[in-house]
Amino acid sequence: MLVAKAFQRPDIPRARQEAESLIDAGFPVSVLAWDRNIEYAANQKLGEINVHSVRTINLSKFSRMGLVIGGLIFQFLVFIQAIRIIRKTKQRPIVHVHDINTLLPGCLLRRLRLAAGLIYDCRELTYAVYSEWLHPILGSVVRVLEESYLGYVDSIITVNDPIAAYLRRFNRPVTVLYNCPRLADIPDVTKEEARTMLALPPDWFIVSYVGMVRVGCGLELMVEVAEKMGDGKVHFLVVGDGPIGPQIRRAAEELGPNSHLSVLPRVSRQKALLYTLASDATWAIYPESVNARISSPWKLFESIACGVPVIVDSGTFQSNIINKFGCGLVLRDHTPQTIRQSIASMVNDPIEYHRMSTAGRKAAEAEFNWENMSRRLIEAYSKS
Repeated sequence: MLVAKAFQRPDIPRARQEAESLIDAGFPVSVLAWDRNIEYAANQKLGEINVHSVRTINLSKFSRMGLVIGGLIFQFLVFIQAIRIIRKTKQRPIVHVHDINTLLPGCLLRRLRLAAGLIYDCRELTYAVYSEWLHPILGSVVRVLEESYLGYVDSIITVNDPIAAYLRRFNRPVTVLYNCPRLADIPDVTKEEARTMLALPPDWFIVSYVGMVRVGCGLELMVEVAEKMGDGKVHFLVVGDGPIGPQIRRAAEELGPNSHLSVLPRVSRQKALLYTLASDATWAIYPESVNARISSPWKLFESIACGVPVIVDSGTFQSNIINKFGCGLVLRDHTPQTIRQSIASMVNDPIEYHRMSTAGRKAAEAEFNWENMSRRLIEAYSKS
């Protein structure tokens, strides 16, 4: 398995859950991961998973150019390291690559017949990400490269139906594995107990964003909403860090000591789930990013499993799920005034709120859980 992030980090639960599911199914798993911040030992064993950390340049501070240069170096180094492991084990593995920044090494291993199969785990609409984050011309180049690489791929895994529809155009089998938590990972405590454990006030109505704090996640809009929310019961909570983390922290501080917005640093995944459970609603509004608007982030399914209603934009993939299962609010637009009114409606209608919360838990138990996704993963491997 090739991963372009440190496998040990708490913000890549998908790769960890996939690896653990494969181990449970009897597959030996070795992971080659990019240790961007040079934090981990070169070789480490996590349970039955062998993790090999590959270092390029230290990216402890966010840098778009650093990511591009480091990513290119990583692809070369991970290819060499993979050959070493294959020669040592004398086995042709199924190579499972995560996103396009590990796809080229996988294709080379497949082309050289060093791999028995190649699975492409595509978690985003690739060309849109590169267009938005770097430049539209680069996005167009990446789109052409991805299409050419797919000729060497045996099977594709992706995170939702819109991305699957795009990838099926390339005549490869596509399996959808939603970014769902294991039901067993959801904290077995009440909301009141979770708040006590986290030292959160019991009488707040908490709207939280738990995850990567980056461009396109609508947190600048959250600051605007919090600034003039009016209702003293409503409090906004950001838990996480990322490229625009310092900007959001400064904005929260500028609102003053009596503001309705708190920003906390990144926490472990289990504690992040506890913050989600302690919340009354999850902020999943992505007004700027095309890719994010078709995404299905972890916070969507984690919130559903915790019985926490999700606030989403209309016209997004997330809104399709919320409308189908009735487990949140779909905004008709994302102006601050509309969002304030929508949150107030949740606060003032406890019966409807309870219905949404219950609907979320039922949807998670019936469909949106990793136990279901794990079975799909093993089926995809059996066909590769």
